[in-house]
Amino acid sequence: MHSCPYCGKDCINEEAVNMYLRMVKKFFKYQNKDSEITFERYPTVGEVGECKETGGRIYLCPYCEKPFKAYYKNEEVVINCPHCGKILALPATNRTFC
Repeated sequence: MHSCPYCGKDCINEEAVNMYLRMVKKFFKYQNKDSEITFERYPTVGEVGECKETGGRIYLCPYCEKPFKAYYKNEEVVINCPHCGKILALPATNRTFC
């Protein structure tokens, strides 16, 4: 069981974690490390919950399988996992481009 990176409690949806990890296996099977298209080159970070105390979104890294506080930089489509440092693609949402 994973603990929330904001409050340390059980805010993470473990079903979402399991579904994401099963899904991302297919990405790694077909990953194109030489592609210039971000979403073919890097796996998309998993959104696996929201902190019940702060409302902060929780991301999961597919490499180290550790949760972390969601963050993004305006107009950028990749971030680094704060645990393992691997590059991850952000989900395409309005938060990414605002």
